[in-house]
Amino acid sequence: MPRIHVDMQELWRLWHDPTLSRREIGLALGVSQSFLSTTAARLGLPRRETVHSEANDPTPEEIAERARECRERHFRDLRDETPRASRARAWRQDLTRT
Repeated sequence: MPRIHVDMQELWRLWHDPTLSRREIGLALGVSQSFLSTTAARLGLPRRETVHSEANDPTPEEIAERARECRERHFRDLRDETPRASRARAWRQDLTRT
């Protein structure tokens, strides 16, 4: 198995940047997250807090839009299902009610 070489100074710099997630550090170094965790433990690097990026959080409008799309797809699927599938779904629902 080939040995992976990582620039330790770069790892140290990226590890102490609080704006970067482990995933982003791994991508920057070209290694997997599991390799990164193993290497950090071996080097005794301090534990990192989880980075939560608010920039990627959906807005309430985006959540409402996604919910609307899911409802539309659900009802379209119900309209398009075969009579046999419809009976099977009704049968499963009856089983859960008893």
